[in-house]
Amino acid sequence: MQERTLEELYKKLKEFDRLTDKEEFLFDEIRDAVEAQDLAFAAQICDFVLNDEFEKFGAFLRTRALMWLTDYIVQNLKENESEYPNFDDFADCLWKFKWIVSGVAQSSMIEKELIDEANEAMLFYYERMELSLASYYKALMNQNIDMGDAREAKTNYELWKKLAKDDMADCEACEASGEIAYLNFAGEHAAALELAVPILSGELTCAEVPHTTYAPILFSMIKTGKIEEAKALLPKAAATIESNPRVINMIAPLIEIAVRLDERETALNLARKHSAAILDGNDDLNDLRFFIAVSAFGDESDYKIAVEIAGKFDARNGNTYYSDYLNEFYAEYGF
Repeated sequence: MQERTLEELYKKLKEFDRLTDKEEFLFDEIRDAVEAQDLAFAAQICDFVLNDEFEKFGAFLRTRALMWLTDYIVQNLKENESEYPNFDDFADCLWKFKWIVSGVAQSSMIEKELIDEANEAMLFYYERMELSLASYYKALMNQNIDMGDAREAKTNYELWKKLAKDDMADCEACEASGEIAYLNFAGEHAAALELAVPILSGELTCAEVPHTTYAPILFSMIKTGKIEEAKALLPKAAATIESNPRVINMIAPLIEIAVRLDERETALNLARKHSAAILDGNDDLNDLRFFIAVSAFGDESDYKIAVEIAGKFDARNGNTYYSDYLNEFYAEYGF
């Protein structure tokens, strides 16, 4: 059988415009390579899928790719340690588990069983390598927030904060951003804003902060009555996020925030400008956030789409968090 190459795979990917089609193609390629026992090529594809320098793929494909690649590397380490003498590839997978487990619940097509499997895999590898479980509990906390599970989020937040950090911990800016997201979710808005001071001043930044932090900060400003401050910050937040295409999905909550601030023209402009980019991704939690926000503009079909997606997430998550959130928002801001 003729060996396939990544160059051929890259060439084929260029034939697809939609991210969904690219992901289906890559998933089939991994499956075919495994069935053909071309495991090295399957590992190369998985590594490509997980490399954010190329394109950010959806949670389902990335989760499957990481779990398969990690297992492949571990098997090779056991059989022939000379192939991976520095454990660099394995260590890279351990690092990626933080991001994958954090975001695995952002697609409604991912069943609870796969979420649990990813969580168990991260715990297994971190315990075996005697790493601090702080990063594990932080990842679970982020996952709990996406699933609307306040009780589990609180438990994992407390475990994350209690445990000592090690080299697997995020940078200071990302650690603060994660805590702000939790505090906003938990309704501790004043504490969230206090922690956000060095981020808003520009003292604490990184590649994804403040981009990913603006939404929880703005929500907390609204909840604490700092309306004028929120209105002043919104244009800067939008411009900052727009400057980095890799986090453009963070525009979706800004549309909702603009509606809540009665900046409907801004909300409509953001929706028109970025709808294609937001809806092109395969993680439909971003779709849900978008359709919740635009349901305020009076198109009943948008509201119905939001209801449908919210129902999918709630059924998977075992609660009514998103349906309740949508109904409360629509009752106050919908036409």
